Amino acid sequence: MKLFFAVYDVTYDEDVMETLNSCCATGFTKWDRVHGKGPNSDPKMDTSVWPGYNSAVVVAADGDTETAVREALRSVSRRLHGAGIKIYELPVAEVEV
Repeated sequence: MKLFFAVYDVTYDEDVMETLNSCCATGFTKWDRVHGKGPNSDPKMDTSVWPGYNSAVVVAADGDTETAVREALRSVSRRLHGAGIKIYELPVAEVEV
């Protein structure tokens, strides 16, 4: 099982969410108005000094869904030429209680 974590400029929110909804992501968790700074970008703090903000989404996927989600997020990144989006993939184990 993999956990895909994407942080992206809010401008691309519709593109990212439509892509995830049209592929096979059966669930996700999304954060709006995420503040931060990347290694090659200005801070996005939603202030007059550092305007703008990001969104973030996380998707847990396994099996065939894992490959489809990975490729869907890569397709968004390719369309944006890698600008304004950062995608992380992590191994994950579900904890059952």
